Amino acid sequence: MMTLSLTVILGMLGLVVDLGWAYYRQQAAQAAADAAAVAAVRAAVTADPGGPTCANKVFCGAATNCPAIAPLSPSTSFDNACMLASANGFTTSGIDTVSVQAGITSPVPTVSGPAAAYWAIVRVHEALPALFGAAFARGGLSPGAIATAGAMGSAGAGSCIYILDPTASDAFQAGNAASVQLSCGIYVDSTASASNSAAAMYVTGGATVTAPVIDVVGSFYKDNGGSTSVVPATGASSANDPFANLPSPTPAGSCQSGNFTAWQATQYTPAPGTYCGFSLGNGMALQMSSGIYIVNGGTFSIQGGSTVTSTGGVLIYLTNGATVNIANGSSVTLSAQSSGAYQGVLFYQDRTMLSPAGSTFAGGATMNLTGSLYLPHGTLTVNNGSGTAGTQMAIVADKVNFQGGAHLLADAGGTHTGLSAGYTVSMIQ
Repeated sequence: MMTLSLTVILGMLGLVVDLGWAYYRQQAAQAAADAAAVAAVRAAVTADPGGPTCANKVFCGAATNCPAIAPLSPSTSFDNACMLASANGFTTSGIDTVSVQAGITSPVPTVSGPAAAYWAIVRVHEALPALFGAAFARGGLSPGAIATAGAMGSAGAGSCIYILDPTASDAFQAGNAASVQLSCGIYVDSTASASNSAAAMYVTGGATVTAPVIDVVGSFYKDNGGSTSVVPATGASSANDPFANLPSPTPAGSCQSGNFTAWQATQYTPAPGTYCGFSLGNGMALQMSSGIYIVNGGTFSIQGGSTVTSTGGVLIYLTNGATVNIANGSSVTLSAQSSGAYQGVLFYQDRTMLSPAGSTFAGGATMNLTGSLYLPHGTLTVNNGSGTAGTQMAIVADKVNFQGGAHLLADAGGTHTGLSAGYTVSMIQ
């Protein structure tokens, strides 16, 4: 009787061990599926910020198995999913199967209700042989997992600040009662790690910074009444330049005069084209037609008391050392183009200018800017009571400095900025 009982008892113990191992593997499979699904959606939104479409780097299609060897340098959203599944211990080889399904149709196949601009479903399956409990589980065990992630919202649902300088102290600085309010987030790439005012991000002098996400590669420091709406996450991963692949306009062989400083009773109406500097005199009015304005050297200068508007979307491209200076008392209302290669980009500073002078939006200027400010190697200063109420204003700059009552409010309506900032990448199953 003891011998017969031991056979049953040992068999049951073996089955318990196998079930425990299968449960552990199921949890590991779920982690891999979750990571892979989120990675696919993030890659798709980054690759196609105007709204993911099933082309180029954005994978759409029925469930497709990942390769046995995951790509080390992913180029598509499918590759990103497979790479993250592999990093969590699962590839399609032997007893494992990892598949990716993705699309832009609504509703999401696995979930009723939520609509997503792009979704990805990752399934992970593992066929485990029954070891100790083989007599009770002859077919083996098959733990698996499924995860669904989606890009929720729309391309115009948020505004971000990206700070690209990799090492600068005070790469993001706000002081002297400045107020910065964003519906997306702040991403500071600087590795500066001082525990004082030389940190990568420094908020002081009663300044307030409001954003749902603040990621800093280096350190964050605040003093003298400076505050943030959330505790910045330090030691974060570096964020990529969202406009790294933006093509550059080509200046004309010669440039026309951009001197609009002589008094005239009617407003100036310059046409799109290449200008040697671009300066509007004190008290003058200027209306820009829709198109691309290339400032080839000098400054895009709007002097005090001036008014600038546009009849449609514009791109202002700064090259050959050109910078921006919007002065005290001016009024500027401009919108970026709503379609084409430069959709959502308002100011674009030539990225080959490695050490340009800084650009300033200065005291008392009233600005309504709809579009992104892209100054990849320049410092942007917003100071002395400058007010911006951009319907969708995002900033991508080498460094940024808000001072002296400056106020940046980027709300959640209107046309998109050309960034993927408006999407919230979420697990939806």
